[in-house]
Formats: sequence, structure tokens, C-alpha cells
Amino acid sequence: MKPTEPRVLTINGGSSSIKFALFDVGGAIQKIFGGKLERIGTPQASLSVKGAKPDDNFSRPVAAANHAAAVDALLNLIEERGGREALAAVGHRVVHGGPTYSEAQKVTAAMIEELQRLSPLDPEHLPLEIALLEAFGKRHP
Repeated sequence: MKPTEPRVLTINGGSSSIKFALFDVGGAIQKIFGGKLERIGTPQASLSVKGAKPDDNFSRPVAAANHAAAVDALLNLIEERGGREALAAVGHRVVHGGPTYSEAQKVTAAMIEELQRLSPLDPEHLPLEIALLEAFGKRHP
């Protein structure tokens, strides 16, 4: 099934989870489905999805030994449901962007460098968020 509207994926990464939502954004913004990947890094990792269509409501185990593998599982799902070309953008919630990155903007190599420099300000969250930015960037530049 090919979507008729561009889609945007929103991401909120945690230490062992990723919450997400996928939206049609070509006209009025409409949520397609949302969910979470939990227990990343354990054999009990799972993917749960809730959406308007019956096929979009499920929970299943996934192989997610780390956040990069979890990103692959999530993007595989999205590609199954609409194709790679349907995804126009991925929006990330980053906890700390310093004085330079306080508003939404496109992720660049310079931004990643600056976030890495800022990592000591939030060592529990920022390194993981950088890893997610990089993992999504590899699969969906």
C-alpha cells in the first residue's frame, strides 16, 4: 500500500525504550499510528503499536539488542506499511541542545558534533539521543 500523503515520524528516545508516532502531513495532520519499543537491550524487547486500523494494533517481540537494532525494527515496520519513499522526515526530541539548538531544525554533522560536545551536561540522555539521530540518519538520511 502506497500512501498518498507524505509522512513524518516523531521519536522520543529513552534509555531502554523509543516512543514514536507516525503522521500523514500532506494536508491536515493526521496520526496514522503510534507506539513504543520497550526493553531494548534485553531478550524481552517488544514493539507495541496502536492505530485506527485493526492491523495497526499489535504487540510482538523484536530483536533489539541495542537502539540501532530497534531503529531498524521500527523503520522496517514503517516501510512495510507505506514504503521508504513515504517517510518525508523524522523528528527527534533532544533533551539538551545548548544555546545553539533551541528550536526545531534539520540535523547536520555540525549539530551532531555540537551535541557530542554538550554530552557532559546530560550524560544519561544526550549520548543515547545522538546515537538515535545517527541510527535514523543511516537508514533515512
